[in-house]
Amino acid sequence: MVIMKKYFSIISGILFTAVIMISAFSLMPEISSELNSHTSGVILTIMLVGVSFLLSAVSCKSEKLSERLIGSDSEKADRIFCILASGLLFMQILFVFCQDFTPRNDLSYVCKGAENLVTGRPLYENIPDIHKHYFAVYPNNHALFSVIYLLYKVEYFFTGNVTNILPTILNIISLNISYMLMYMTAKLIYTPHKAFVCAVRGLMFTPLITYSAFFYTDSMAMPYITGALYLYMKWRTSGKIHYMIPCGMVLAVAYKLKGSTALLIPAVIIDIVFIYRQKRKFIHLGLLMTIFAVFCIIISGVSASIIGVTEYEMERYKFPLIHWIMMSADGRGGYCADDFFYTLSFNGYDRKVTADTERLISKLSGAGISGFFGHLIQKISYTWRDGTYMAGYYNSYSFLKSYCFYIFTGICHFTMLSGKARRCISEKNPSDYEFMLKIMFAGLFAFLMIWETRCRYLVSFFALFALI
Repeated sequence: MVIMKKYFSIISGILFTAVIMISAFSLMPEISSELNSHTSGVILTIMLVGVSFLLSAVSCKSEKLSERLIGSDSEKADRIFCILASGLLFMQILFVFCQDFTPRNDLSYVCKGAENLVTGRPLYENIPDIHKHYFAVYPNNHALFSVIYLLYKVEYFFTGNVTNILPTILNIISLNISYMLMYMTAKLIYTPHKAFVCAVRGLMFTPLITYSAFFYTDSMAMPYITGALYLYMKWRTSGKIHYMIPCGMVLAVAYKLKGSTALLIPAVIIDIVFIYRQKRKFIHLGLLMTIFAVFCIIISGVSASIIGVTEYEMERYKFPLIHWIMMSADGRGGYCADDFFYTLSFNGYDRKVTADTERLISKLSGAGISGFFGHLIQKISYTWRDGTYMAGYYNSYSFLKSYCFYIFTGICHFTMLSGKARRCISEKNPSDYEFMLKIMFAGLFAFLMIWETRCRYLVSFFALFALI
């Protein structure tokens, strides 16, 4: 097992390095176009990656400095963490006040639908005609709809108005809870000084600030994913079965908010079955999965009843899971309007499954081996190269569209990735906990290679960026 963990860490490090190289290479044309100079673009890209590798080396060395500064003094680490968390909260509030956020795309449909129900209007009023069955097509947004609906209802009851103040406040709270839970998880599995390093590293994850006003599933699911990870590690370090109950509940909420949370389940199964050493471990796993399944059913039922979506609508309009695999199987692997309208054109769930399966097979057979390999390279680039995590796309704040912001976030992003590569390759005997985190990250990578992708899908898994 020690040898397997060591080689898996090395392979993970090589994977991180390959991701960085592919992403950096794909950035060159973009930066060159911005500067109107190919040579300048190449030089700046090399400098960006070079600075990132240098900073990652410095951050690795800073662990020794942290060891001298913090040592085993957990209380001292906690005090400094409180200062960092307070600074993060101040920056988030400042960021929100510096902009006028307007929901767009899916979030705008969810918000408009919730507002319509609260104010007594038809659910789909002022929603584009093409999305007149949006909540039947996309049940993955039912949980988020329910949360926003309840917040709107509270505000409407007391003020007679509907604004995005309460969702924004909840989103900021969610981001901060995620940061705190990440640190608490680090304290469970690492020494105090290394947990402090994770706290500092976490602040390099810019969506903690730039997503302050963007209350979509990526940030709303973050505290539940991080909370499930914390509770699982709490069980892992204590062996007490009762931790599996809240872990299953929180994991269910995370899954209903963000379907990609499902990738954590295979990692948990691998950890319990092959790594964890306890006679009754399968009883613990069974309890976790039972609680998870029950709460998923409860949340789905409650959310559907709030929205008022019928089983007939779901059967007729719901998109099958294979739609997102099919849509991701060519080009850069992101959203494709042609594929959306193709699936939408078929009535009935079974007909959609058949049609999407045929289109997927057609895409794969038409691409060939070399074409499919090129598609995978494009997909890696599209998923991992953007250090802004599309913050400028979803937010009208001019600073988020500036070149300085793009370079700064790129340095932060590549520093985190290169630091992971360096640590994975250099680790001689990673702990079971570190191995578990790497399995989860590998699962995230594999999932986004199969599923429809974009860089913001990484945001929910902030804890993995900070802890590895």
